[in-house]
Amino acid sequence: MEAARPLNDVMTEVGRSDVSFSVRLRSDDHVVVTLAAESSSATIHRNFAVNTAGHVVLSGDARPEPVRRVPEEYAERRPAASADPVRLERVLRERMPNAVGASEQDLAALEARLGEALPPELRAVLRVTGTARGDGGLFDEDEDHWMRDVHALGGIDLFELDGIEWAAQADLRKGMPFDVMARRAVVTRPDAALQGLVDSSRWLIIGDHGGGSGNWVAIDLAPGPAGNVGQLVVLDHESVIGARLLAESFTSLILDGGIAQPGTNPGEEPPAVVMINSSENMTIEAAATSDLEVLQIGYWDNEPTDLTPLLGLPRLRTLTAQPGKIADPLVIRELGQLEYLEIGLAEWQALLAADAVPDSLLAAGISGYSLDQGQVEDVYNRLIQSRGGTAFTTVTIEGRLDPR
Repeated sequence: MEAARPLNDVMTEVGRSDVSFSVRLRSDDHVVVTLAAESSSATIHRNFAVNTAGHVVLSGDARPEPVRRVPEEYAERRPAASADPVRLERVLRERMPNAVGASEQDLAALEARLGEALPPELRAVLRVTGTARGDGGLFDEDEDHWMRDVHALGGIDLFELDGIEWAAQADLRKGMPFDVMARRAVVTRPDAALQGLVDSSRWLIIGDHGGGSGNWVAIDLAPGPAGNVGQLVVLDHESVIGARLLAESFTSLILDGGIAQPGTNPGEEPPAVVMINSSENMTIEAAATSDLEVLQIGYWDNEPTDLTPLLGLPRLRTLTAQPGKIADPLVIRELGQLEYLEIGLAEWQALLAADAVPDSLLAAGISGYSLDQGQVEDVYNRLIQSRGGTAFTTVTIEGRLDPR
């Protein structure tokens, strides 16, 4: 740790959080340190401790389509019939007789920070219990008191006032790597209570579900077609998109308990997202519908996949394939709406040689393991330069080890 301290100090000075490099040592103590190639106009995401190529975001401010999506407005949506702020406040005062509520001045300051009036049920809750209690959570000196409060609030460990914020501003998930989010899809079915968004700008984060779980509770002010304004939702810390319904209203949660829902993988279901491999009973012809957004071709025993059924699909934006699983990679040039493409090294080299890379690409990855790093960086460098970006630069440091 002491030896690394000067490097840590320099990185702090230049505002870097990490640096990737390789070291080659010879028996005569000669050492060569090579910093990973970088571009000032693109971002390389390398998978540390995994022998893969990672991916490159061709423009530093590019974001995958699910992250760019904003809530739809369903004008007919209203609060649930069960929502009753007056009754909610009365019941909570009975359950929490020693709680200290937020002042009107505190609530006004919170509304000013959020940019709008508080939802009526949330205002009622905060009027009862809106002040900090110890350190909060399990570290509160009076754990029994904390547990009683969580139970009284229907399992919600309410955040302090300065912890209440919009999900989009909290940036819960938008910092996820491009390749992860590009594999998901925002899907909101006609009978859905929630919109299947990443971090909705109309989800107001108010607390933790259960205390210390990492699953955040939000008030949903832009519900799905079958939802209610002000419903409570839970953002699972193991999911990067969507949420699950906790209760149709805060009043309903306090009086009747939450809604039990089975676990799902939001944003990964057909027909928007399809996987083709040896374990899936799916063909590319069946996958190629107008709803298809993400197609992933994995390892399987069949012949390489013919991509021609994908031509003309209006929403296809992500295509990934394991090496050698595409019959003719040059078909990809006709997929004019692709934003993310991840294929084998040989397939990329064929596309680049034929000048057949779709102009629509925002990011690219190379599939496979144990790849030659020089060839990987050559592909990424050519892709960056084809978009008018800054070519890779590398830095090499040579010297001898100090025997001390």
